[in-house]
Amino acid sequence: MYKYMITTEEVKAILAKEGDARGVVFLTDANYITLRGQGQILPQIEKQLADWDIPVKFSEIKAMNWYPVAWRMLSLVAIKEVLNWTDEDIRKMGENAPQVSVIVKLFFKLFPSVKKFAEQIPRYWRKHYTVGDMEVVSVDETNRQMLLHLKNFNFHPLLCKYYEGYFARATKLTRPVASVVTAKENDCHFKTGVPFHEYQLNWTL
Repeated sequence: MYKYMITTEEVKAILAKEGDARGVVFLTDANYITLRGQGQILPQIEKQLADWDIPVKFSEIKAMNWYPVAWRMLSLVAIKEVLNWTDEDIRKMGENAPQVSVIVKLFFKLFPSVKKFAEQIPRYWRKHYTVGDMEVVSVDETNRQMLLHLKNFNFHPLLCKYYEGYFARATKLTRPVASVVTAKENDCHFKTGVPFHEYQLNWTL
């Protein structure tokens, strides 16, 4: 038996939230779990989702189809708890995602530099989600720093750690290739009540 970090009431509240996500987000998660040699656990994750009335079968997900963001969020909760992962494991899964996403690969062919990437981030976000607003607050190419605000996207704090890894890897895919990229959530809606999640990215060449 697994003890989940979320109550029935919280599950219902998340499921009531609107918005969709591309199926690729589910597939990249399943890909990472399989890469870690834990692919045999996927049916257990699907069973927990079914207990929450979420009919997700990873093998049947289509990369470019739309699915409720709530399903994506709760799949992340199920993954963490069934596999007994830490927040750092979730961050690493987020870091893996840009390397295997079809959307990401196509995007970086068009906008390979950090500056160009920053200009297109709001549109890039919309390719994955129908809700939430990604805003570039500042880009300092001299000091190699970027500040992002994610607004209107308050599903669960577990996503905060996932996106630290995701943004770090996505930035590293730009040109010139950064040798080290760090991403840190400076401020968080769930911690301080601010109307956004603030991420600071720093990189070295």
